[in-house]
Amino acid sequence: MMNKHISIKLVLLMAIVIGLVIVQNSCKKKDKEDPPANPFASIDYGTAPIDTAPDPNSLVGIHKNIFQPRCAVPGCHDGNFEPDFRTPQSAYATLVYHPIVKNNEAGTFVYRVVPYQPLKSVLYERITNCCFINQDDRMPQDNIGVPLADADIQAIKTWIENGAKDISGNVPSYPNFAPTINPYFAVVDAATYQINYTVETNRIDSVPYNSFYLPDSSNVVFAFIVSDDSTAYQQLQVNQMKLSFDPDDFSNAISYTAQYMYVPPPNETNFFGITINTANLPHNQIVYMRYFVNDGDHTDNTQFPTDNLPMPYKTYWSFYIN
Repeated sequence: MMNKHISIKLVLLMAIVIGLVIVQNSCKKKDKEDPPANPFASIDYGTAPIDTAPDPNSLVGIHKNIFQPRCAVPGCHDGNFEPDFRTPQSAYATLVYHPIVKNNEAGTFVYRVVPYQPLKSVLYERITNCCFINQDDRMPQDNIGVPLADADIQAIKTWIENGAKDISGNVPSYPNFAPTINPYFAVVDAATYQINYTVETNRIDSVPYNSFYLPDSSNVVFAFIVSDDSTAYQQLQVNQMKLSFDPDDFSNAISYTAQYMYVPPPNETNFFGITINTANLPHNQIVYMRYFVNDGDHTDNTQFPTDNLPMPYKTYWSFYIN
């Protein structure tokens, strides 16, 4: 009986030993296998260090050293109003060839930054002139009356003189946008120039965007204000007002050619006007207007209102003669 138990133990012991040997050999076999190839091993990442100090005269440099710490501060150019100095990209988009909102009394400037021309760039004017419009309105305004350091002003000037390049080093091309038609217009009595027929109280049901009323057999002037970034006002082309009974179909519209007009100071204004006697206009129905203009550089005419605008824009640009 004793021998039988010993035999069973020996068999079990041998089985365990054999299993350990198999496992050990199996592990050793795996250890000897070659590891899989690294698919990224052949990529040359180079040894150039990360540029932590960009060229101080570049867009990235002046943004890091000037725009971000001095201009993109809370309550200033932090995205609440333009220029937007939160990033180099937003600074570039709201500076270079970007039309200005505020001009000086002489109307000197057109864009915030004009490549190669600091003296035509309102950005450079605002950081160097103590009194652009008002006393002590030099930028930045965080310390009124104290300008940027000379080195900072020179860095911005150099960036502009070098072409106002973007973050990739590209010089911007002149935009030459299509003309812009002011969405507002005026229709006034040709004799007095004082009665504005397009006021809210002179519209159907007194709704501000409904058609306005025109008196019968009266001379009125339709006045349209347009603008363009590259063509002088007097050289804009087409300049037509078209009238239609359908707000979206002007293919068979009645056309009138507008003339350039100028109002001298103190109310200096450039506009295109059309004088018409309402006796010759359609009566007792809503008449929709559109204005068309071209700067001579674009194939398609600019028009307003356009088909894709909501109906209130089209009814605002309409009238009714009874």
